[in-house]
Amino acid sequence: MKKIQIDERSPSLMGHDSRGFTLIEMIGVLAVVAVLAALVLPKVFDVIAESRVNALAASVKAYETAVMKYYGDIGSLLPLDASGVPTVEATGDSATVTSLAARLTLSRSDALVTAAGMWPKFRGPYLEKFDTTSPAALGTTMYLPCAAGVAYGTAVTATNVGWDLKGDDGNSDIPTGANVAYYRLVGISTEDFDRLDSIVDRDIGTTTATKQLRGRAKYDTATSTLYLYLAHR
Repeated sequence: MKKIQIDERSPSLMGHDSRGFTLIEMIGVLAVVAVLAALVLPKVFDVIAESRVNALAASVKAYETAVMKYYGDIGSLLPLDASGVPTVEATGDSATVTSLAARLTLSRSDALVTAAGMWPKFRGPYLEKFDTTSPAALGTTMYLPCAAGVAYGTAVTATNVGWDLKGDDGNSDIPTGANVAYYRLVGISTEDFDRLDSIVDRDIGTTTATKQLRGRAKYDTATSTLYLYLAHR
């Protein structure tokens, strides 16, 4: 019986070249991978951005609900002072104990609740957490102020305490003399504001300028800050 001799320098019996990929083939593969990455990555980033905006919208809804529950018990949007009296404190910084942001997270078991004034009506906490230095999903700092709104019919600006809630004329719909609780988020991009605006003000505004000034959500391009109306009384 004859033995079959295999020349190690020749292609294998299966007909494959044992040399592997050539440089040109490797470059071709890398080019295909690069094209696929260029097509897929933007969509991945869009999905991530949308999920963050949706998380922000959900947390803002929680703030709105907390404010309304607080108002239902206290009868005022203003934070209570140590004596249980609604008092103006407009920073909205959770580090300030007399701010609305801090009062909403105060426990009902706190010693203040036994004080005079409206404290016995307090049924907190209305919010599990509100930390000015740790915004939910987006931004660098957040605040929950309650301040006197501008007079009814005043032109809305990016930063004043006025909102064109109807989105029809650019003038504030808040009644003169009313206090307004609102959410202020610093460090949000124009793109993320547009995504949020499409959720809270879907049918308001046809241009960039009107979208940024009309409805519940306003945007100050100079400071990358969102101003979102929550409630007024």
